Amino acid sequence: MLLMDTILWIIPAALAFWYWSDTSKAREIAIAHGKRACRDMNLQLLDGTVVRYKTRLRRSSGGQMCLVRDFSFEFTPDGIRRYPGHIRLLGSRLQMLDIQSPDLSGEHDTSVILSASYRKKKNVESDKVIPFPRQKQ
Repeated sequence: MLLMDTILWIIPAALAFWYWSDTSKAREIAIAHGKRACRDMNLQLLDGTVVRYKTRLRRSSGGQMCLVRDFSFEFTPDGIRRYPGHIRLLGSRLQMLDIQSPDLSGEHDTSVILSASYRKKKNVESDKVIPFPRQKQ
């Protein structure tokens, strides 16, 4: 009986540890994507961090169940105004990055959305690929 009680405590503890570890890794990946996007657009990622606000299960393109995590962050073009951004990770892969790009003239704001999907490559040769003959040495 003691063994069964121990197992019943160890399994939830192991699952909680795995979830915490996997979520920490996903957060670091989201921070890296946010920093890279802000750097590429000449923006500053405020507070240097992201906040996870939603987690759910969803199937990947390969049919496997994955955790989908949504993160939010804030950035600024000038150090004064704050703008929101959102990152969605499917497992540990970037699925969507949304940045409300500020219009510096103040007329309107536009959103820049980067969406990525990962699919298995098929061995299909395209009509647009021109094969080059190999040179003999």
